[in-house]
Amino acid sequence: MRPTRRVGRIVALGVRKMADGKFTRRKFLKAAGVTAVGLPIVFALNESFAVELSGLVRQRAKPKPFVRAVFVRLPTPWWMGWPGAAYPVEKREREISAELRRIANEVGIDLVIEPKFIATAEETNRFVERLKTDPPDALLVVLHHIYLWNLVEALVGSGVKTIIYAPVGTAFIGPMHTFANRPRVWYVSSTDLTGVKQALKAIKAGRLMRDSRMAVIRGDKETRTRVEPLGTEIVTVPAKRYVEEFNKVSPDDKRVRALAEMYRRMARKIVEPKEQDIIHAARTYFAHRNIMAAYDADAVATDCLPLVANKQAPPPCLAFTHLRDEGFPAGCEADRDATLTLMLTQYLLDRPGFMGNPVPDTVRHVLITAHCTCPLKLGGFTAKPSPFILRSHAESDTGVAMQVLWEVGQRATITRFLGPNNLMAGAGIVVENLNTPPWGGCRTSVAVKLDDAPDIRKLRGFHHQVLVLGDHVELLRCFAQLHGVTPLTVTAAAELIRERYASGARDSSCC
Repeated sequence: MRPTRRVGRIVALGVRKMADGKFTRRKFLKAAGVTAVGLPIVFALNESFAVELSGLVRQRAKPKPFVRAVFVRLPTPWWMGWPGAAYPVEKREREISAELRRIANEVGIDLVIEPKFIATAEETNRFVERLKTDPPDALLVVLHHIYLWNLVEALVGSGVKTIIYAPVGTAFIGPMHTFANRPRVWYVSSTDLTGVKQALKAIKAGRLMRDSRMAVIRGDKETRTRVEPLGTEIVTVPAKRYVEEFNKVSPDDKRVRALAEMYRRMARKIVEPKEQDIIHAARTYFAHRNIMAAYDADAVATDCLPLVANKQAPPPCLAFTHLRDEGFPAGCEADRDATLTLMLTQYLLDRPGFMGNPVPDTVRHVLITAHCTCPLKLGGFTAKPSPFILRSHAESDTGVAMQVLWEVGQRATITRFLGPNNLMAGAGIVVENLNTPPWGGCRTSVAVKLDDAPDIRKLRGFHHQVLVLGDHVELLRCFAQLHGVTPLTVTAAAELIRERYASGARDSSCC
């Protein structure tokens, strides 16, 4: 059945508005972008699809990262040495400062530019002591003289994450090799500031990761830990708590009925699920939101397969689609690192990710990512939703799963934390959406021809990779390097996993 205008008015589906306790109500409303009557802004993607972006409201309410910027140069007038005596340094500093402030405001960074440039070792040492006493989230160094790279080295030695911008005409190729691959440093030498903007986005994403909490629903004990170097807090919620919350949500609840009706009307087609299946699937969404509210969580990961196998709750596939589209990363099978990756795609790339199983096609040499839940807002939170078909959960042939249809011919990126200290990323082209049947496996199955894997047989071991629309490899590499995480290509990741297998060090967090 085709969508109707009425469905576009099904919004704010009983979602609890959550604000960080550090903020006053006025500050929260300003950060969240809400109306005078207290309702969060709703992004209507078209007449038939409107979703309250509650996760993004929560995200906007978090503190902004603080970045301190400083210019490094000699006093004028100059004599010899790049960028040259003819270079209008004061004018260029004003222009670059204005552009940096504009970019910082666009990204969501609190940027303070030092009023005076640094020119001597003594000034550098004093500045480094200030950084150690009151460390910012990152330091941005703009070099304006080729003879002062020793001062840049001293600033990097402060231990603060450092973005180096060397405008063309201030550096030869040597400094690039000195700094380009150094952990917690991002080096940019260019005629524009695109690379600096990338780095500021990475700093913001890192701060969001550190300020976030993930609820992992599994086992029978409640625990709390932090994942370093990312800093994300993990709280383990006993599985029985989720079952209790699910049973509390009535199938007759008007919010449940409204959510089920929205997906029923939006679907291009409904194959296996009956009306009651869709209603019970909607109940799993509210059960998860209740858990997240109780634990003040930004993301959730659920050990869902045992709950389905033991018939304690239906598959939460529809719930995870809706959560991700609202801005709440939601991971399957209690996979911590895959869910951390979903958090990263949201915070860094401004779009939800598709977590799935890796399936090789050894004839066409493509990698198929397959799972029974997938976001609809593949192009970003305000993008047009992708078409989908309502299916049953493939492994159990029960409940509701999402078969989301990706646009063939688009660039896409696969990424995953292989443990929190390694981040894999590779890009390719979407070549096909596979149907099940005739093929087996999960309902959303997307084949990608990877740039970095001409022979798919050389890949190995990684599981629950995250597929995201667009080519984001360089931005992911920037994030990894600035946060002390090793960036890996797809083939380098395969080699790392091969070595772990060979050494007997394989564990579920990497493979």
